[in-house]
Amino acid sequence: MTAKHDLIDLLSRRPGTRVSGSDLAQALGMTRAAVHKRVAKLRAQGFRIDGASRLGYRWVGAADRLEPGGLRRGFVRDVHLFDALPSTQDEAKTRALAGAPEGTLIVADRQTAGRGRLGRAWVSPPGGLWYSILLRPPIAPDAVPALILVAALDWARVLEARGVPARLKWPNDLWVEGRKVAGLLTEMSAEMDRVHWAVLGVGVNVANDPPGGTDVPAASLKQWLGDRVTRQELLAAWIDRFSKSYRRFAADGFAPFRPAYAARSWLRGRAVRFQTAAGAATGRAAGVDATGRLMVETPRGTVAVAAGEVSLLRLNSR
Repeated sequence: MTAKHDLIDLLSRRPGTRVSGSDLAQALGMTRAAVHKRVAKLRAQGFRIDGASRLGYRWVGAADRLEPGGLRRGFVRDVHLFDALPSTQDEAKTRALAGAPEGTLIVADRQTAGRGRLGRAWVSPPGGLWYSILLRPPIAPDAVPALILVAALDWARVLEARGVPARLKWPNDLWVEGRKVAGLLTEMSAEMDRVHWAVLGVGVNVANDPPGGTDVPAASLKQWLGDRVTRQELLAAWIDRFSKSYRRFAADGFAPFRPAYAARSWLRGRAVRFQTAAGAATGRAAGVDATGRLMVETPRGTVAVAAGEVSLLRLNSR
């Protein structure tokens, strides 16, 4: 855990109680001046920490606001924040058709008509991260679906760095301890050998109540993070990672990401049901190949699944 999160832990464990700068410095092994600078940085990221001369610092909480300035990083330069939108995907696609540049980021505090893969409704209340990014990747159209895997892997790494044991459910979900916390999708406009644009959409349950009434158990990150981390910090950290991953993916494809993805796979070794051209089939997930396809071992041999619905036969099957 970083010193930043150690400081948050020290303060958030004693809400309403002031802790002197000297006590914090001693506990963290740093100077009082370093504590002061770290508090100032945390405040800039949206954390509410009250300070009073000769009395110390007091944890108030993590502010739930997004600031465009802190999200203009990596390849993201054009940021548009909305209180509400029908769909960040639709907004991003409209801007793509109008010639918006790569790295245009659309974020909404809530969506009234959000959607996931296969046209499913995506419940998007305040407190979550609902966003879409416009991409213009110099890759073949059939390589675009693997971008979801790379983006999901970067989310897993962001959460791991904050102590959340995230796992990847191929092709587009992020799970923690058996429950879904995020989903991703891509849409694109392309010719046979050229992508005009692609829009990557992401929905993450952060501080919102998770949706109920579905066949997939869901959870929000607040269960693991409480109010120690803001949406601003999470999204900024993901942009930093994905900006680098996107460049590498455009140059080298999915293969460099395969080992890290496989190590975090939620499906690997589990019994699954999947769709083929001949209909539904079952087997045991065996990882992903160098192009991002799910490999499934069946009685008739190993099948490479490039797209479609894959579901666990039993949540705890091995």
